[in-house]
Amino acid sequence: MIYPTVSIITLTYNTNIPLWKKTLEALKRQQYPKKNIEHLVMDGGSVNDTIAVAKKYGCKTYILPDFKDNSEGRKGLGIEKAKNELILFLEADNIMVGDDWLMRMTEPFVREKKVIASYSIYNDYEPQMPALTRYCNLIGINDPTVWYLGKSEKLARFETRYTKGLIRSDNNRYTVVSFDKRTLPVLGDNGHMVRRSVLSKVNTNPEDFLHTDSFAKLLRMGYDTYAVVKNSIIHYSGSNIFHLYKRRMTFKAEFFDANRKKRIYYVFDKNSYEDRKNLFLFVLFSLTLVQPMWVAIRGYIAKPDSAWFLHPVVCFVAVVSYCLSECLAVFHRVGLKHMQ
Repeated sequence: MIYPTVSIITLTYNTNIPLWKKTLEALKRQQYPKKNIEHLVMDGGSVNDTIAVAKKYGCKTYILPDFKDNSEGRKGLGIEKAKNELILFLEADNIMVGDDWLMRMTEPFVREKKVIASYSIYNDYEPQMPALTRYCNLIGINDPTVWYLGKSEKLARFETRYTKGLIRSDNNRYTVVSFDKRTLPVLGDNGHMVRRSVLSKVNTNPEDFLHTDSFAKLLRMGYDTYAVVKNSIIHYSGSNIFHLYKRRMTFKAEFFDANRKKRIYYVFDKNSYEDRKNLFLFVLFSLTLVQPMWVAIRGYIAKPDSAWFLHPVVCFVAVVSYCLSECLAVFHRVGLKHMQ
């Protein structure tokens, strides 16, 4: 088999050290030529042992305190420094499942010339992980809003067949799919692998890089074909719902609310009838609780885990959080107009 060279980019800032070690140990166990891998750690100025641990595992470390609050900018700078054929975005809370994970992720690039990126079909978890982390991995994303909008790239655990986008081919290892503007999901984080030559075309200003916009730009350029690999990756989402949505609201405020007119990709597009309908249904379902409870029961039947029953709670918190976020965004815009 041909083993493409891979540049792994990880963003860090005062990471959870035990979890960070798990991430690096899982990478170390991969049955992949080590000479074909470089691991770039783009750090925002950690004051704990994040960098020391990274160096122990042979990572190339870049300390960028001026970019502490601009994680996406650090990602863009990492792309600029990467040397290898493929780029893998591996967060410090991502754990590869299986020692062949890296091999399976690179396979479609060797066999499918049109494929520009690959990602796992499922998220996964370890049994001892917090209920919130287990729930987020079971539903396939750390925000059910995205799942109800149909924009999650991964499947929930009760879903067995990939039906997003246009299916080009399917085998027992991966599915090749093409997206258009209407079907493009949220892409580019937590274990996504991309051809560096393609991604570099939209990384012309690294400090302003944003993964969702970048894949939307690539779509406009005709790069629309992806491989959905039939494996899984763990994404640790923590144990506190309110901390999770505080981070979600912060990300929304920094990268979307402050630059709405500059954005190319919208998780919720107000001009899309389908998005408006799906958002209305999500709010209705979340406030009445019945449909989310049915989803939890359906999930539990498919993969028994009590964490499924967090679904109605997380949906309700998501609605309240985003309503608050939108109110704050409106007040901010009104305040700016009065100041002008």
